[in-house]
Amino acid sequence: MGGIVRDADPSTATAALAASKAAFAELLGSLPGASAHERPGVRWVDTGLPDSVFNGVHDVAAEGFADSVALVRAHFAARGVPFHWETGLRPEPPDSDAILTGHGLRHVEDEPGMWLDLTRPRPAAPAVAGLSIRPVADDEALRDWVWTWGCGAPDEVTEPWYRAYSALPHGPGTALRMFVGYLGGRPAVTAYLFLAAGVAAVHYVVTRPEHRRLGLGTAMTATVLDEAVDAGRRVAVLTASPSGTGIYRRLGFRECCLVRTYEWGPPAG
Repeated sequence: MGGIVRDADPSTATAALAASKAAFAELLGSLPGASAHERPGVRWVDTGLPDSVFNGVHDVAAEGFADSVALVRAHFAARGVPFHWETGLRPEPPDSDAILTGHGLRHVEDEPGMWLDLTRPRPAAPAVAGLSIRPVADDEALRDWVWTWGCGAPDEVTEPWYRAYSALPHGPGTALRMFVGYLGGRPAVTAYLFLAAGVAAVHYVVTRPEHRRLGLGTAMTATVLDEAVDAGRRVAVLTASPSGTGIYRRLGFRECCLVRTYEWGPPAG
């Protein structure tokens, strides 16, 4: 999709969300050791990282879908690298679920794709006492972001995340803008904004368990949306977790699709 998306409807928003995810996959393909792959009807990225979120398909045609699933699954199986596959963002055959699970992928979650017209007034987010939201502009803030996003995940899980994001171009003025919210001086909530495909994609609004139900997610999302408006975007898109859907609806987001995520990983041991 070229240029800024100026008007959206559910169909346009779904296409923009798909294009934004594809743009981020292409960014992941620039990581050291990563590789981008394209075959007739399918494109995917393999970063080599041991986490499915960093590896997966970002474009696939309905025609030849089963062959594409077999091809991609064989690629990652040979490499011993986990990957993910999302449906609901582009036309797929009606038996896509059976095809994916038949090739050993596991259905892990369903999330609504949502969109927001940034040119319309939004409800003001209630102020949260003691909350300070800062952009990730140095290594210390990036480690705070990863630690918070991980919500207690062990170092062997979060360290690959840190290495990946530290190698991506990010920071104020770039396409990838990450934010940490501090409560009482301690990192408590994260989000990131990805400016690509003519829209503002909001991802990883994550609050540490001990700080939930204080309005931090709403405050963080509102800050990121303000940043998107300042960057000239007119439409925001995202996929919503069950805990986040209510927040986004209160801010004016509307549903445009259902994104189903599948994962495959090498056998343990």
